Amino acid sequence: LEAEGAEAAKLPLFAIEPIGEAALHAQRLAEAQGYDGWIFTSTNAVRHAAELHAGPWPTSYAVGAATASALAALGRGSVIAPEAGSSSEALLQRPELASVSGQRFLIVTGEEGRDLLATTLESRGASVEALALYRRRAVEHEAHRVIAEIELADAVVLTSGEALARLWALTPPVSHAPLLGRTLVVPSARVQDKARELGFTAPLLPETVSDE
Repeated sequence: LEAEGAEAAKLPLFAIEPIGEAALHAQRLAEAQGYDGWIFTSTNAVRHAAELHAGPWPTSYAVGAATASALAALGRGSVIAPEAGSSSEALLQRPELASVSGQRFLIVTGEEGRDLLATTLESRGASVEALALYRRRAVEHEAHRVIAEIELADAVVLTSGEALARLWALTPPVSHAPLLGRTLVVPSARVQDKARELGFTAPLLPETVSDE
């Protein structure tokens, strides 16, 4: 954005921190080396797993392009990602996950993640375990800073549904109308729907979700 001449102000809404016993998590990953696949729900999940387990890794599944890129950069084996879109729903459309009866998967994720992947794969006959390696801790901001950032912004770019909910919660009611008047860019159709429910009239969704 800055290379294109824009001013990019950052308002961090969450901090990422590890949870649980690192040694126990490392042991769990080691025990799951023989599974049919590890499913990563975010780049944070990839980063934390890489710090805990040097390999080898089974086939890795990524919910989106950014997660797939993080996995590919590690060079730990084959990576499977959605053919289009970035979401659990998009990943579940992959043919490799269509017939999984008798297979075992480990979902490497954050605390309080969605359970769609697990429930869907289990309904298809797979055995699924989840390993939460990190949590998102909400960052507090003074109301006057949030108001000021909204007043200065022409557009708001959000990277998750959690970020949308957190920004809305941090925004004083007096600034809800100005926020709704800003151009909003979101990362998935699910977040687009949430934005419309809040009152955003035309939240923008890129055809392909990546930094570019």
